[in-house]
Amino acid sequence: MPRPAKGARLYLDPRRREWIIRDVGEVFERTGCSESDRAGAEKRLGEYIAEKFKPVTRESNLARLSIAEVLTAYGREYAPHKKSVERSGYAIAALLPFWGAKTLADVRGETCRAYAKARGKTVKAGTIRRELAVLSKAINHWHKEHGPLASVPEVTMPDVPPPRDRWLTRAEAALHLAGALGFYREMWCDVASRREHSRWRRNRFAINRHLARFILLGLYTGSRRAAICNVQWMPNTAGGWIDFSRGVMHRRGEGVAETNKRQPPVRLGRRITAHLSRWKRIDDEARDAASQEAGEPVATYLHVVSYMGRGVGSVRTAWDVAIENAWLQPTVTGQSPITPHVLRHTRATWMMFAGIDIWEAAGALGMSAKTLDKVYGHHHVDFQKDAAEV
Repeated sequence: MPRPAKGARLYLDPRRREWIIRDVGEVFERTGCSESDRAGAEKRLGEYIAEKFKPVTRESNLARLSIAEVLTAYGREYAPHKKSVERSGYAIAALLPFWGAKTLADVRGETCRAYAKARGKTVKAGTIRRELAVLSKAINHWHKEHGPLASVPEVTMPDVPPPRDRWLTRAEAALHLAGALGFYREMWCDVASRREHSRWRRNRFAINRHLARFILLGLYTGSRRAAICNVQWMPNTAGGWIDFSRGVMHRRGEGVAETNKRQPPVRLGRRITAHLSRWKRIDDEARDAASQEAGEPVATYLHVVSYMGRGVGSVRTAWDVAIENAWLQPTVTGQSPITPHVLRHTRATWMMFAGIDIWEAAGALGMSAKTLDKVYGHHHVDFQKDAAEV
């Protein structure tokens, strides 16, 4: 009895040290991705399968439906209409190497756990849950649009990882901000007296003023990374904007639909408003100077967080430099590194310390009061205050 075909998959060419796509019928297609670029190769594999497969219609037999077809239909018909289309694309590319040649009849707890174990060697449980959630959505989409299926397989998810409780103290936040501005502490020990000494130095090549703006906006608004990077000085359709007349930062662009990652407007306090006024004056002067030099109006320095006049999509490189300057690297083995999302955790924790009403704090952060109470409620000054005195 012949072996069943494996379907499209990645294969590392030992001679070229390059990933190629291997398919049924001795079909080989180069991806152009080197051995180290596995992620790029997986993305190209997803594109190849999407180009190859045309989903059948009105199929209900689980054993005759390949998961590759189901994922392809979801990627073509549903995901492009959502804001998370890029994230869905990466999830589909990650799912295909393991699931592509399987059928819907193979979707059961044992197979899902095997996928989680295989992926767990390179990514975290939260990423695996998001990828399997895309698989579940793809199955439901097929059942609704191309089914009905004889039965809808249930995707087994790994356990929900515990929420991160890492936040910055005000001293750590000050050190981090100093690191973004190029300051670092030089330390040494006197051998004779065995006393430790330190002094502040500044590396002018490590000054990242755009990161300093990012940190301050994160600490004073608790907004997510994308919202901070996309906010501009004037109303637009791509991201949020600063409304000085009302003292509000809009996190979403005009006409942009709300998503599960809620982005309501947030009121600006006196401290961050003072910073924003100064930054806008600096950017307006820089834009005027660039326009005079070019001899025509230029669209630069429009974003609050900008580098060389242009908006940024990520601050990761500058962030890591500032973390190193501030000596905030993890000190415990296995402890997660500090990411830009820690600013949101820090804002929520500081508001709990200040005794801010949970409903008001949740509205400012753009999260539900239930989530805020569950994750940060133990930091609130009134946490179990009455129960402790019984």
